[in-house]
Amino acid sequence: MKHTYILFFFLCSVMGYSQNPNDCTDAILLCGDTSFGISPSGIGVNEFAQAGNPVPTCFSFQTNQAWFRVEVQTTGTFSFALSPDTAQADYDFAVFGPVVDCDNLGAAIRCSSTNPRDAGVTGETGLNSVETDFIEGPGANGNGFLQELTVNAGEVYYVIVALAVGTGGFSISTGGTADLPPAPVANPLMDLEVCDNAGAQDGFREFDFSSLNSDVLLGQTNTTVTYHESLNDANIGINAITFPYTNITNPQDIYVRVIRNDSDCTDFTDFTILVDDPNIDTDIDPFIICSDNATEPFDYNTVIDSILPNASSFNVTYHLTQMDAQDGLNAQGSMFTATTTEEFYFIRVVDPTGLSCDYVLNTSIFVANPPAIAIPVDLFLCDDDFDGFLNVALTDQNNEILNGLDPLLHQVTFYESAADRTAGQNALNSSFTTTQNPQRIYVRVTETSTSCFSDVDYQITIRPRPVLQSQADIIVCVDAVVPTTISVAAGFDFYEWNTGEMGATTNSIDINQPGDYTVTVTNNFGCESSLIITALPSDVATIDDIITQDFRNGDNTAQFIVSGPGDYEFSVDNGPFQDSNFFNGLYKGFHTVRIRDKNGCGTITEEFAVLDYQRFFTPNGDGFHDYWTLDGLTDYPDAIIFIYDRYGKLLHQMAPDGIGWDGTFINAPMPSSTYWFTLKIEGKPLVKGYFALKR
Repeated sequence: MKHTYILFFFLCSVMGYSQNPNDCTDAILLCGDTSFGISPSGIGVNEFAQAGNPVPTCFSFQTNQAWFRVEVQTTGTFSFALSPDTAQADYDFAVFGPVVDCDNLGAAIRCSSTNPRDAGVTGETGLNSVETDFIEGPGANGNGFLQELTVNAGEVYYVIVALAVGTGGFSISTGGTADLPPAPVANPLMDLEVCDNAGAQDGFREFDFSSLNSDVLLGQTNTTVTYHESLNDANIGINAITFPYTNITNPQDIYVRVIRNDSDCTDFTDFTILVDDPNIDTDIDPFIICSDNATEPFDYNTVIDSILPNASSFNVTYHLTQMDAQDGLNAQGSMFTATTTEEFYFIRVVDPTGLSCDYVLNTSIFVANPPAIAIPVDLFLCDDDFDGFLNVALTDQNNEILNGLDPLLHQVTFYESAADRTAGQNALNSSFTTTQNPQRIYVRVTETSTSCFSDVDYQITIRPRPVLQSQADIIVCVDAVVPTTISVAAGFDFYEWNTGEMGATTNSIDINQPGDYTVTVTNNFGCESSLIITALPSDVATIDDIITQDFRNGDNTAQFIVSGPGDYEFSVDNGPFQDSNFFNGLYKGFHTVRIRDKNGCGTITEEFAVLDYQRFFTPNGDGFHDYWTLDGLTDYPDAIIFIYDRYGKLLHQMAPDGIGWDGTFINAPMPSSTYWFTLKIEGKPLVKGYFALKR
C-alpha cells in the first residue's frame, strides 16, 4: 500500500509548541493515507550527542530537520520517496532501526547526502526496490536513492530528514508490501454561514463547533476531534479552540484535527465561517436636505431604493435606536423631520424568505443651509488690444462672492450660461477670455461637506482704450531759437507726458531737445493708452573738407565732405540743390557752395577755388588775353610758378598774386611758340604743363 504525506517547511522559529518534529521523541508517526502541514525549525535536541546514537557517516544532520516514526504492522518491505517543492532544495536522510526508543538508535542503516546539482539528478530521494547501495554522498556520489528495507511486524524504525541546501517543503510517499497503522478520516465539512443577530452587527459572534463532530467522524470511534485557528496548530496538536468561541476575522478558516486515541495517527480538514454578508455596507452616508429653512420633512420611502436594491423584496422598518432595530421593536413610520442638527435613525432589513441575514442600516438626516454668499459688483474693465475682448481672472471675484466664507470649505465654479451651471457642465477655467461684450458670468458656490450650493451672476463689460494715431518721427533743430511742438489728438479726459507736464487739455508740449517723449492718455472710462513720439536731432552741416580735381580743362570736379546730425543737400554757384555731394564740369576760378539741411535747420555757404590755366594768350595790347595767368592761387600764397621756353630756359617766375606773364623776357617780346610751366604748391603734387603764345 502506498501512502503520501505532505510536509510544509516554513523554517521559521516555533515558540510554545507542545511538540516539534525536529526531535526524535516527537517524531511524526507515518500512518495510512493522510497529509501533514507543519512548521519545524532548527535541530531541537541533538540526539547524536548520546553514546547510543553515533553520527551518521554521510551527514551531520545539524540543520533544519524533521523526524518520522515507522511502526510496522505486517512483515514485508518498506520504501519511501521524498520530493522537494522547489528544484533547488537538497534534502538528506538517514534511517535507524529496528529500535526500541530514541536513546539507542544505533548506527544508521541507510544514509543519503547526494548533492543533486553536483550529481546531475533531481532533488528526489528515498528508498526503492531497484537500488542495492545502503549509503551515498556527499557531493556527486550517488543518485539520491538507496535500497528499501525488509521489515517484520512489530518493528519500529526512525527516519531523519534534513534540508542541506535551499528552501521550501517537501512531500513524502511510502511504499512496499508492509502495512502501517491505519489513519482516521477527517470528513469534509460545509462552510458555515451564520447571521449576526445577537448584539452589535459587527461581523463577530460566538460559536460552538462541537456539534460538528458527528459530521467529521461519520461513525468512527476511539478518536478525538479538536478545532484550531491555524493549520500548523492543527498538525502539531496545540492551541485547541474552546467554546464558546468568537471569530477573530470575518470570514475565517477553521482547521479540524482528528486523532486515533490508540495510535496518534491523525487526519485533517477545514471549513470557513462567515458572519452575515461582509459585502453589505451598513453605514449609509447622511441624507442632507439643502434648504433655507430650519426644518424639513423627510420620507425614507423616497430614498430606500437608492440604499437598498430591490427594497420591495424585503421587510423594511424604521427605528429610533439601534437596539430597537436589532430586536425589531418600536417600529416608526418612514416620515421624519430633519433639523439643522444631524439625527440618526436605523433601518431594519429582513428577508422574508430567510435566505439572507437580517441586518440594520445606520442612517442620518439633517438640514444644511446653502452658503450665504454675496452678489459681486459688475466688472468694468479696460480692453488691452482694441478688440473688445479681454482675458479675465475670474477668481479675483472669489473673496467678494464668498463674503467671509472659508475658501477651503467652499468651491467656486464659473459658467458661461445658466444652463451649463444647472447641468454642472462646461465649467470655465479661472483664466477666461470673454467671447462677447458685455458678458454675463454665472457662478455656483458649493459647500464641499454638504454639496449644498448658492448661485449668483454678474456682468463683465470691456471698455475701449483711447485710440492714438502713430506719428512719424519729429525733427528737432539743435540749438534752435524756436521750440518744436509735438501733440496728439485732443478731446480726451487727461494727458500725462513723461516730461512731467499733464492736464485735461495738455495734448501738446514744446520741446527743444531730441529724444523719446511718452504721452499717456486717459478717456472718460478711465482707460489708458500710451504713445511714444521720437524727436530726432538735426542741425546745419559742418564742412570737413572740399576735395577738388584741378587742371582738367573745364571738367574740374569738387566733392564736399560734411558732418552733422541732419539730412543735407548741395548747390554750387546758385544752381539747383542735389542730394549728391559731388560736382563736375567746373571751370577754373572761384565758386560758391551752399549746403542746406532738408529738415529746415539752416544753410551754410562757402567759397572755394578750382585751379586751372589758360591754354593760350595773345599779348598784343588789345586788352584780351594779354597775360597768361593761373586763377585761384590767392588761396596758396606760397605757390611757386616757373615759365620755360621749349628748350628749358627759365623765362619768368610768377607770383601767385601777380597779374600774370606778359610774354616778355628781359622786356623783350618772346615769339609765338609753345612754353612750359611748373607749379609747386605745398602739400600738392608738382604740376607741369604747357601753353601757346600767339602774336
